[in-house]
Amino acid sequence: MIVALGTTRAPKIAGVRAALDLLARTGWPAEEVTLATVDARSGQGDTPVGDAAILAGARTRARSALAATPGAHLALGLEGGVVVIGERPLQAVLRNWVVAWDGEREGIGASPSLLLPPELAAPVLSGEDLAPAIDRYARQHDVRSRQGAFGVLTRDLITRADAYAQAVVAALAPWYNGAREA
Repeated sequence: MIVALGTTRAPKIAGVRAALDLLARTGWPAEEVTLATVDARSGQGDTPVGDAAILAGARTRARSALAATPGAHLALGLEGGVVVIGERPLQAVLRNWVVAWDGEREGIGASPSLLLPPELAAPVLSGEDLAPAIDRYARQHDVRSRQGAFGVLTRDLITRADAYAQAVVAALAPWYNGAREA
């Protein structure tokens, strides 16, 4: 089974692999999976704001990945962003969405939500990409290519890959549960 993955980012790939390894223990899928990574654009900003924008980015990546991968049976689009949940005081969470798409049906899953410290949320909501903001906050370089903001903010108890793995398992539920489109 060929699964097209709309990203080339290592933590996202690691999250998908972890999810597939977990699902393999249940017997799904019954065949070997080959991941075909594709640099699929989301059509959103660098750090989408709001669930609708994050989900739209994941959906666009999944559809683009499936279209760009000959022989693929299924595609996954992964997108992370920030969702404002409170104005006074400012409260914003980091959340990831995953869309699974086989050309006919769609599965959707989300990661846990993680409250961002105000000193990190404010610049991102003012238009700065989360990548340089978390690097500055953590005093590290290229956090998104390793543990991600999830890892920094949870002391690596939940890494970026871990958060995506949960969302992938949720998005693939219609396939491994044998759910049928109504």
